[in-house]
This record gives sequence, structure tokens and C-alpha cells, in this order.
Amino acid sequence: MADLSLVANYRSAVLFLFILCVPQPGYTDKHGIDTSICSPSQIQNSPTPKRPSLPNKYVVSIEANIENHNYTTDYTEFYDGTRNLGATHQWFLGFHVKSIYSPGTDELFTVETQTGTCTTDNLATAGPKYIFGYQPSSSNQKVGRLFTTAGALRFGNGTNEQYMGTSRVRGIIADYWKSCMYWPDMDATMEVHWYFTNTASWDPATGRTLPSPLRCQVNGKVWSGNPHVFNHTYEFNHFGTVFPTTHPFETPAGIACPHRKDTKPLPTPSNYFVFTAETLNVDFNTIGFIKEWYAKDMNLVRYDYKPATADVSPYGHNMLTEVHDFSEGIAYIRDPTVGNCTLTTISARGIDAKSVDPNHVRIRTSQEFFNFDKAAYQYEGVRKVRGMDADVWIATRTDWPASNPGKNSTWEWYFARQGWRESTGHTYVFGMPLMLSVHSDNYGSIVYNTYNFDEEKPGITDFDISKCYNYTNRQDFAFKIPGSYQVNVAPNLQGFKYNVILAVHKAATVSSLRISDVKVDYDASNILVSLTILGTPNVQGDVNNPVTQVSLSTAATLLTNAINSNQLRISVSTAQSQNKMLTAQPYSLKQSSHTVQKGYYVPPKTKTSYSAGAVAGLGVAMAVVFFAFGFACMYIYYRKNGGSFTKGDAGGFEPKKFAENDYENTADKSGDE
Repeated sequence: MADLSLVANYRSAVLFLFILCVPQPGYTDKHGIDTSICSPSQIQNSPTPKRPSLPNKYVVSIEANIENHNYTTDYTEFYDGTRNLGATHQWFLGFHVKSIYSPGTDELFTVETQTGTCTTDNLATAGPKYIFGYQPSSSNQKVGRLFTTAGALRFGNGTNEQYMGTSRVRGIIADYWKSCMYWPDMDATMEVHWYFTNTASWDPATGRTLPSPLRCQVNGKVWSGNPHVFNHTYEFNHFGTVFPTTHPFETPAGIACPHRKDTKPLPTPSNYFVFTAETLNVDFNTIGFIKEWYAKDMNLVRYDYKPATADVSPYGHNMLTEVHDFSEGIAYIRDPTVGNCTLTTISARGIDAKSVDPNHVRIRTSQEFFNFDKAAYQYEGVRKVRGMDADVWIATRTDWPASNPGKNSTWEWYFARQGWRESTGHTYVFGMPLMLSVHSDNYGSIVYNTYNFDEEKPGITDFDISKCYNYTNRQDFAFKIPGSYQVNVAPNLQGFKYNVILAVHKAATVSSLRISDVKVDYDASNILVSLTILGTPNVQGDVNNPVTQVSLSTAATLLTNAINSNQLRISVSTAQSQNKMLTAQPYSLKQSSHTVQKGYYVPPKTKTSYSAGAVAGLGVAMAVVFFAFGFACMYIYYRKNGGSFTKGDAGGFEPKKFAENDYENTADKSGDE
């Protein structure tokens, strides 16, 4: 079989009409027009019949017979004069080469599909620029341009062409035209014979009413040091104006072109978002699902997932919820089905953590989650994903996975184009990611589809850890706020609850994660608030400078003092005021503890009883996000290689099972919404 280097050699020599030899370096003495081939002065320009009208866009299949070298090459040409783009797909000696012409950026991309490699050349100096012709940018032309269709085909663009009557080409009646051309750059003289369908005498299969090219014969001589005689015949088939592929001018998926110009920057990730993902491991025929949250400004990450059956998980194989608190360096891993919850340190090998030293981690930035920090991504163009138009960026890496670097991996990000994003009804700062495709030489292929992507402001309740604390490590509180529920709370109940959490967080100096189960009711003259403060975690986290957590008794004292001194103030927005402050009533705080009898929760007798009213369930309207490059990719990898979910990462804390009714406040009959 022929060597791939032959493809590269012929790639630089194959021209759309004339496969010629590029002049030898240093050749400056021009022979000029070789009249032994033909003489332009002897070609009489025929005014009739009218020359064929050529479209500004075309696709055609060509069989090029290089008679002086005894070989055939086939290729398909794509040309779009309006978009100023061209492309060829060439087959030679069993090899397939794709070339993309981008005169707007002065680039030529050549892809060898057998090896999956791409080279980027300067179009102005590349030999194959003669295929479509190239006009470099100038003072009155901001970017380079391909020739017009007439210029690209070298027919009807000012050269004298003499009508020679009709002829038969492959049995088809054709109009025959002859010309004589001289190319100074190549010091080449050639006699050209063009044949177009005679639509007056022949009905083409395509139904085109305008003439189509059928054949071009070229005989000539190149003076490049020693003269070189050539004789080529080009057969044209399936000439049309409708492209059979959606984006013929884009480089193939999964193949990066080094040194490509960056024509569109990557989207900039926001610091919070949430989405659902579908993970496909192509090589192992597996599929998984995960929902992910990421909130950089809150130092929190959460993901809900079901471990694969084959994975060894110390936390079970039901749907799991993980909350990572990077303010303290603690991971809360819970199985809601059976009630197990384990507190452990955050593994440095997790997809959301970045190691800062052998013993400490930090939360990844949004750039790191998307792996935008790992390589220089290049804009590839537009492709279809699930029927949607998507902008695509590509990069190559040699550092993934970290445990086995050195092999190439190709990463492609797909983001919905503007029109598709607008149809969702959302305004995106970052964009709407649709898919990540990763192919690694040492791991295979993974596809990571994303759905329901949202960039809403996160809510602390999305990271609820209250089910990880039993009745011995929590305290209930209730207090009054003078004011009207209907005026101050009802218009935005969730926002009011969120502001209560912020106020208590500041007053009691406890993490917002430790404030849960916020309920709101009212009586004739007061807003009635109840909540639970959780105890301190029994695990030492693994972040630098973890937030110091006060005990429950200290938190109770601080909250009591704040209320009694008129310092617990909650911000509200009403129709009359955008930033109104309400103050908790001094000495209204009531405390109570949870007790358990015979395995059932018994409400404390000292708990304040509220009147029946409209009370709402906590769910602050803020969605948090996480778009790691791929929990998908790395989740599978770490499971198989002892990642963050092995027993070794559990820090010696075995799952603890609590009865579901330990967490239910059966005495609360306030009708909280």
C-alpha cells in the first residue's frame, strides 16, 4: 500500500483543474508562453452561443485521470462564494484527504482521515490555493477571498474561449469550448477543452435547466527548471447547488488542527449553575445519570447519582446525595432510601476538588470544572447536536487521566447557538452547554450530554445536610417579628426565608449549612419564625483555614443576645420599600430539644404553638451549579481506580443509619407552604 507521505506530496500538487508541479524553489527565469502548446492570440472569443451561467454555489464529484502519470484520483468539491468558503474531499491510492479553505482567516486545513491528523497552512503560500484561486486581503478588501465561480473553474472569467460546436461526452450531447491559458506563477502554458451539457438537445438526470460541466481536458507544459509535459482529463458528475452534508466547510469531529487561529473565544463559565447529565461510555456500553450543583461563591458542590452496580461503594448502591462544604473541608454522603449518612474529608481526587498540598484541598474554579484551564481550545465551527445547531471548540491534551499521562486525548465542547438559547426563555451568561465528547488513546470514548442547564442564583437549601444530624445534635428555635405577614412575607416567602438564614448566620456565627427547616407562620400582629440549628460536625476537614464552628450552646447564647438587644434584623422587599429591615422582638426566643421515646420522635412540650396559617416549604429560588468537565468522565475512571469513593476516603467513619421519623417534626401543624 502507498505510504501516507505520498498523499501529502500529491495534496500539495493536486489542483482543481490542473494537477501541476509547483515551481522549484529559487526558479526565477520564466520561459513565458510556450506556443508549441497553444497561442492565446489564435483563440477567437465567440460571442455566441452564450456561455453557461455558473451558480455562486456548487458541489461536484470529479474523477481526475492523470494520463502522464497513469493514475486516477477522485474528489468532491464544495464551493460557496457567498460565504467565501471552499472544501475538497480527495481519494488517492486508497487514502482519504479532506481540505478546508478559509480565506477569511488565510488558513488551509488538511485532514488525513486514516491517521486522524490535521495540518494548518497559510493559504496565501499553500500550493493547493490554486484549486479555488485566492485573492489576499488588501486596503479595499479586509479579508482574503476565493475567486468567483468563473474564476475557480477558470471558465468565463475573461479568458478568450472559442465555441467549437457540439460533441458527445459519455454519450451526452455537449457544447464544446476551447481556450489557451498561461499561468505566470507556475510558468505553465495549457490548452483547455471544456464540455457543458447542451440543455437544448439533452435532458439531464438532475433536471437542471442550466448547463452543467461534463468534462475538462488539459494539455500543457510547465517550465520549472526542466520542462514538464502534462495531460489530464477531468470527468464531472452530480453537479448541483445543494450540499449533501450539513456543514461541509467544518473540520471533522474529534480531530484538532494545531496552530489554528482562535476565531471565537470560549464562553466564560459563571460561578453557579445546575443541570442534569447523561454519561455514555462508548467502549463499555454503559450509561449513567447525575444531577449536579456548583456554587463557587458559597464554596459548595452537590451531586446526586446512583453508583454503577459494578462499583465497590461503601455507601450502598441506592441513589446517593453528596454535599461538599469547602468552607470546612467536609463531605456529607447520604443514602436517602435507608437514611445512612457519612461525614468524611473531601478527597483530593474528587472531580470538584483541587489539591493545594498533600493534606489540603480547595474547590475548583468554574474554569477548572470545565477543564478550560488545561489546554488551548480552538473554535471549530457549527455542528448539529440532538438536532440543535451548536458552536464547537476542540483541544488536545496529554495529561489525562492524571494517573496515566502521556497519551493524547481530544476534548470537544458543544454549546447551543444564540437562537436556540433564546428559545429556552433563559438568559445565559455562560451559554448553554449541550455535550462534551472525550476520546483518549488509553481510555476510549466518553460522551457527556447535559440537559436542563440553568444559571439561577443558588439557594442554601439545595445543600441541605440536616438528615445527617440526629436528635442529639440539633436545637430548635422560635421567635417573633412584629409586622404583617401579608405585606412583608407573602409576596416573596422564599426570599424572606433566605434572608432569615443570612441574619441567623451572622448573629449566631454558624455556617449557613447548619441552619435548616425554616418555617414561617403568623398571628394577628406578628410573623412567627421557627428553625433548627445543627451541631458541629465530628470530622476535621481538609481545607486550609477552615471556618471555626461554634457549639450549639454558644450559638444559642449568641442568637439570644442578638434578639434581646434588637440586633437580629431581617431584610425584606415590599411594594413600598426595596430594602426594608424588620427586627426580631426582644425576649421572644424559645428553645427546645429533640427527644426520642421507643424509636419515635416526640415533640418538645416547650415548643411554641403557632396558629394555622399560610406557611411555605423552604426552597430558596436559587439554583446552584456544577459543570465539571465531566463528573461523567472522571467519575467512571475513579470508581475503577480507587477514587474518592473508596473506603480509604471515608476517614474511618462508617455509614450511620437513622430512622426517617427522627427527622420529621410531626408536631408542626402550621401549614408551612
